Amino acid sequence: MALTGRFWFKKTWSGKLLLLVEEKKPSWFKNGEFKLRWREARLLDLAELPLQPLMDLGRLNRPSYSSRSAGLRVVETAPVEKAS
Repeated sequence: MALTGRFWFKKTWSGKLLLLVEEKKPSWFKNGEFKLRWREARLLDLAELPLQPLMDLGRLNRPSYSSRSAGLRVVETAPVEKAS
C-alpha cells in the first residue's frame, strides 16, 4: 500500500485533530487496479517520501533563535584614522 501524498485534517467531537492520508490499495476484484482510500495516519507515515512537504511546512512555523537566520552578521572594521 503506497501513499499518494494527499492529506487532510479532521476534527473529532472531542476536539482532537486527526491527520488522514490517502493510500492506494490493490483491488480485490480487478487485477492490476488500485482503489484509493482515506485512513488515519500512523507515525511511520510521516517518514515516507510523499509526506515530506507536510513535514517541511511544520519546520517553517517554528521560530529560529540563531543569529544566522535572523540576518545578523558580525562585521569587523578597521579603525578609521582622522586626517589632521
